Amino acid sequence: MPCASAQQRLQSLLDLMHLVMRTVDPDEVLTVILTAAVRLFDAEGCSLALVDPTTHELAFVTMVGPARVDAFRLPLGQGIAGWVAQTGHGVVCNDVTQDARFFRGVDQQTGYTTRALLCAPLQQYDGLLGVIEVLNTTRPAGFDAEDLTLLTAFGGVAGTAITRSQTYARVCNVGTAFAEVVHARYHLVPGTSPAMQEPLRQARTVAATPTTVLLLGESGTGKEVLARAIHQWSPRAAHPFVAVNCVTLTPELLASDLFGHEKGAFTGAIAQKKGKFELAHGGTLFLDEIGDLAPELQAKLLRVLQDKEVQRVGGTQDLQVDVRLIAATNRDLHQAMQRGAFREDLYYRLNVVTLTLPSLRDRPEDIPALVHHFLAYYSREINRPGLTITPAALDMLQAYAWPGNVRELQNAIERAVVLAPRPVLTVADFPPAIGQPPHPAAVACPSSLRHDDLMRRDADASGHGAWGAAGPLATVAAQIQQALVQTGGNVARAARLLGVSRDTVRYRMQQYGLARPHLEALCPSSSPWERGRANYRTQEKDCSKQEA
Repeated sequence: MPCASAQQRLQSLLDLMHLVMRTVDPDEVLTVILTAAVRLFDAEGCSLALVDPTTHELAFVTMVGPARVDAFRLPLGQGIAGWVAQTGHGVVCNDVTQDARFFRGVDQQTGYTTRALLCAPLQQYDGLLGVIEVLNTTRPAGFDAEDLTLLTAFGGVAGTAITRSQTYARVCNVGTAFAEVVHARYHLVPGTSPAMQEPLRQARTVAATPTTVLLLGESGTGKEVLARAIHQWSPRAAHPFVAVNCVTLTPELLASDLFGHEKGAFTGAIAQKKGKFELAHGGTLFLDEIGDLAPELQAKLLRVLQDKEVQRVGGTQDLQVDVRLIAATNRDLHQAMQRGAFREDLYYRLNVVTLTLPSLRDRPEDIPALVHHFLAYYSREINRPGLTITPAALDMLQAYAWPGNVRELQNAIERAVVLAPRPVLTVADFPPAIGQPPHPAAVACPSSLRHDDLMRRDADASGHGAWGAAGPLATVAAQIQQALVQTGGNVARAARLLGVSRDTVRYRMQQYGLARPHLEALCPSSSPWERGRANYRTQEKDCSKQEA
């Protein structure tokens, strides 16, 4: 039976092992190891050195005790510590003056006088990580073989803890680097346009609340970028932001992706899997293309929003989740709800705060800022620093309609940065289609109203005082009204007829007082307005039958 003191030391060792293994910060791990060793062996000080495989040196990285803490290195084989690192065997030395392996240069470097030492290897699996030295025990009997056995065992635990902390640090660094890349790629460029400033103002206001947000806008307008910005502005910023595209997977796979599944829930479910709702706990879940969500998943999503609970596929347990939901779509959800393609109760649950992002052609003044942002980003990505763009090329980009919105602009800049032969991007570095004027056939409205006409007239209107009934503003209003009459009051079809975005039509309707009640009052039941609405309903029914 071991003596009582030995049992106490063994218990102390176990306690220290638990303490060391609970620590993951690299610097803290080293401090805990050395402090624990000093207590365990009643020593004055302790030092730890790691093997540098590139230089074949022993690098002393930290010390505890009266020694001066200055990093220094020894060749493998030099000094007692170097010999232990080279051979992998421990050393007990109670009088260093009697050991030829002792290197006095260490004391000269540290300003400490070593009388006795205990040195053991730090082993990790089959490799040697470094050495640990315990210096000058206060016990009269000095160090003994039992101490070496104990320090060697402690060194094995310490080696594992060091390796684990280094791995943790690498993962954290990779995670930080990845977060920086994501932040750069999804960086919000607010611009100065009034069309963008209003949704941004509302986004900052709603970010401070847990309210569900619905983002509307054409494809490529930056809905995910704004969703990430709302998350970063919110109290949930330190928690996960999880994005899911509702059209990339089949309904069955999307259900598993969103809600998770239990082992054996279906063929191929070989293990339990957490869903995106669970992974986003405490943070934000972004559901892109929510308008394409399958009906059976709409019902499950509604339950999550109402009860704050999810149930994995194949499971029976309700799991509480704390998730802020942001949804986005380029579809008309109200119209889909009227067709029966989108649940009415889910629509009203999502439509708490709705933000509409304008198309890029509705905010051309923001294009230069976006161009310079993407130019800087992709210059760093492909290591072509210092790239610039000519004024002529910038003017061309600002004049283009960008049917693919910000995403198309981003792709155009990336392509130019990759292929441009010179450090200055010119008109020739962009696809020819960007420099061509819009085709006349795209303007289907008899009044020939175009988006640039709207923008130009608004610009001309500034500084000219009041306008008469026959002025440009009245002409624009009449053209929008005519398009709405022809399409039965459908804003989306009127926008296509005019060759502008739905947001532009809505904005001009509000600006010129063209609310639907006003238009209906101008167009009685026998008018083209009513006939247009009837024709549109007929077309809508035909489309619904084809989709069914």
